[in-house]
Amino acid sequence: MRKVLLAALPAALIAGAAFADPMATIEARQAYFKSLGGVTKAMGGIAKSFDAEAAKAETAKLEAILATDTAPLFAEGTSDAEFPGKTRAMAKIWTNMEDFGAKGKAMHEAGAELIAASATGDAAAFGAAFGKFGGTCKACHDDYRVPE
Repeated sequence: MRKVLLAALPAALIAGAAFADPMATIEARQAYFKSLGGVTKAMGGIAKSFDAEAAKAETAKLEAILATDTAPLFAEGTSDAEFPGKTRAMAKIWTNMEDFGAKGKAMHEAGAELIAASATGDAAAFGAAFGKFGGTCKACHDDYRVPE
């Protein structure tokens, strides 16, 4: 139960948010992606050593995270250009929002496939769907995230 509540935390932070402070926007965005990354990491372990119940539990968290409206997290003026070292969101997100949005949509679609695959209890289906989901994350990171 605690993990489900933690997964829902970013949604609670964002709900109805109109951030007056750009740093608050950045921090909420980072909290959202930290939650998403934590679930993704857990699912990576599950994909390697499949456990159907664990897959269902983690994808339930993923579903809650993906239900979050992330639009408020991407306010202009919150990129690495304005806040170097504080965020890894590249400024080109805002100059290429159509492509950025398409990548986000692809992630959501792959997430839905992953959630559906977890319901089947099929390790191969889960692994394939997880690979596709991870690929959507990588595609966005490659284009729009400052490398470490």
